[in-house]
Amino acid sequence: MFRLVSFLILISLIITGCSGDDRGLAPVSGTVLFNGKPLPNAGIIFTPDQDNTRVGVGSTDKDGKYRLTSFQINDGAKIGKHTVTIRAYETKDGPPKAADDITNVQGKMITPFKYARPETSGLKADVAKKNNIIDFELKD
Repeated sequence: MFRLVSFLILISLIITGCSGDDRGLAPVSGTVLFNGKPLPNAGIIFTPDQDNTRVGVGSTDKDGKYRLTSFQINDGAKIGKHTVTIRAYETKDGPPKAADDITNVQGKMITPFKYARPETSGLKADVAKKNNIIDFELKD
């Protein structure tokens, strides 16, 4: 009986995995504020400080909320320290257009340019092996 229970426990550990996401990812979400207000339609990128081969990307909704994707939708970002960039542009009224639509013209950048470059953003995040909620407050 003891052997059977031990065997079943071992099998369940193998099936479910002991170390979480084998790609080294953890869920990341949060809110982006600009001058104290939610920032809609902003692009956000988490670039790992150690190995920047796989970034986590996302975009904010109308309430400034985002969720990151690295491989599959909303799977998060690599565990570790990241440099973060955020940028948002003025948008025209109407339905969104595909990124490759030749009539899709970006408006003026509404976030300060410093937040769009890793060298100048000053935004950092530490993604832990848990459900991470990381908020950002951008100022003009």
